[in-house]
Amino acid sequence: LRGGVKERLDRWLWGKDILDVLRIAGDDLSVEEFVGLLKPLQHRAYSISSSALAHPDRIHLTVASVRYEMGGRMRGGVCSTFLADRSESAKIFLQPNKSFRVPADNDVPMIMVGPGTGIAPFRAFLQEREKRGAGGRNWLFFGDQHRADDFVYEDELTAWQASGLLDRLDLAFSRDQSEKIYVQHRMRKNGKELFGWLQDGGHFYVCGDALRMAKDVDQALHDVVAEHGGLDHDAATEYVNELKREK
Repeated sequence: LRGGVKERLDRWLWGKDILDVLRIAGDDLSVEEFVGLLKPLQHRAYSISSSALAHPDRIHLTVASVRYEMGGRMRGGVCSTFLADRSESAKIFLQPNKSFRVPADNDVPMIMVGPGTGIAPFRAFLQEREKRGAGGRNWLFFGDQHRADDFVYEDELTAWQASGLLDRLDLAFSRDQSEKIYVQHRMRKNGKELFGWLQDGGHFYVCGDALRMAKDVDQALHDVVAEHGGLDHDAATEYVNELKREK
């Protein structure tokens, strides 16, 4: 705290909880002082992973329960383990996202990058397009650590692939081979076709880990546009910025 370097503080705080801080404080804090320092828990925002056309009377969520050991003690994500282990009910509210939604034009291609629980909105998107009878092509990049344990919605995704709703399903399970493979590697490998879909007016979506994955996917997108569009760095950046401006 004295150093004023936020990055150092963030690294030290990573994985720690209030009990860790209390153990450092020892007996210097009274219960009243401790409670007075606490802020109310923030709400947790989850993408809805179902379409109202497919499930008009309910919403689905895709939640990974966070569990890990640190300092000789098991830890758990506040909301995810509450939902998994302790809750019988929970209060919710809906928060619309005007920018992140299925294209109004049913014939427009969709390219979706959603590893891990980032698949949530894209499951909803595919249900929506199926119910609309949309003719636009759909391409999903999905991955996680191990196919045997982490291929969520495998039955649905492979069924959509077999039916033709999902034109392309590119998978990246990072720990199933000696060399780690991520969704951005699949993007680069299929860069020519990916750029072709963008040129055809394709909408490009990313959902998942904002700290690392999103940055890597953004860089891969710039690289694909530069290589297969024959553009220099500045022109490729402008191409991607134009996609963002057009939402």
